[in-house]
This record gives sequence, structure tokens and C-alpha cells, in this order.
Amino acid sequence: MFVRVGSLSVLMLASLVVGAGCGGKPSGPVTYKIAGTVQFNSAPVEVGEIIIRSQDGKHAAASVITNGKYELKATEGAKIVEVTALRDVPGKFREDNPGEKVPVREQYIPAKYNAKTTLKLTVETNDNLEANFDLAK
Repeated sequence: MFVRVGSLSVLMLASLVVGAGCGGKPSGPVTYKIAGTVQFNSAPVEVGEIIIRSQDGKHAAASVITNGKYELKATEGAKIVEVTALRDVPGKFREDNPGEKVPVREQYIPAKYNAKTTLKLTVETNDNLEANFDLAK
């Protein structure tokens, strides 16, 4: 009988220790909600991606852009912003598979907004930050 009670006590103690870790503060860095719009030449980016990276490269957050809108969570501090979007090239197709025509796609957002980005953003300790980007050629 003692062994059973002892085993039960150990199991109860273990479950309390494990349970103490549940429901507490989330692990990892604190993040803040950012939402906004992305336009290119004054028109909403229909489908694309926005990436917000810390300048030290330790943290990044990404979101799909849909109908010019995005929403994500990012850590506090100075950020570098990259925007990418692809579109079909009219009249151009790949034929990698015989008999199958696949439209050729191109990155139409200039490199100064993605591969060689000049976009910057500062995330402050403020949830619900609005960050809109109106990009031009």
C-alpha cells in the first residue's frame, strides 16, 4: 500500500510541476501587432509578401499581402522592411513539361523595396501599430 501511495504522490507532484509551467507568460520575445496597407504606384498590391526584420538579423516576421492589406506581429526596435510581389508576364510562357504552358512570372516591385531595400520602420511598445507603405518606381 505504501508503494502505491508513494507512487501516487510522486505522480501528483510531477503533474503540479508540469502544470505550473502551463498558462504562464509565453516564452520568447515580446511581439506587437502591426497592420497596414501596401500600394505600388498608388494601387493596392493584390498578392505579395511583406517581411519585417530586425537590423541585427535576430528576428523576422512575415505576412501575406492580400488586396493591399497585411497584419503581423514583430519585436520592438528598428526594422528593415522588404516587399515582394509577382505577376504574370503577358504573352510569355515556360514549357518545362512538354505540352504544358505555364505563365512566366516576374518580380514587379523594384529591388529598392526588397533585395536592396531602403524601407525602415521602428516598432515601439505599442500594440496595434499602423504602418502603411506607398511604393513607387
